[in-house]
Amino acid sequence: MSRERAQTYADRLPPLVPRQEDDISHLSDEMADVLYPGRRPRPFRMGVAFDAFTGPDYERACALARRSPEYREREAAGVRVHEAAWGVEGARDLRELFQLVGARPGTEVLMDRRRVPYAREIWLPLFWLFVTS
Repeated sequence: MSRERAQTYADRLPPLVPRQEDDISHLSDEMADVLYPGRRPRPFRMGVAFDAFTGPDYERACALARRSPEYREREAAGVRVHEAAWGVEGARDLRELFQLVGARPGTEVLMDRRRVPYAREIWLPLFWLFVTS
């Protein structure tokens, strides 16, 4: 007859938090990804963040950015930053916006609101494959 192994201190503690919530609709997308990776499917989005600038293309760039399903403005170090992100259906708008602001200082290419290596050189041109005529 084998002896039962003694429980560790951690095994004897009652569970403080349930292992998995049934409803995660109250969690932000970032928190849901951290706590329950892959449980809430989200569409892949490419985006551009650019600083406010003066010039003839600024109004057109803002109008294009505001057409995106995920648009927001924020202040960073006293400078207004515009962020816009599209799924594959908005690849044409993203390309137009990038042509206006891509060469300006302070412009960043984002994947799912994050900076990633080679986003400008590799990921953005790959995303433009979804541009339809």
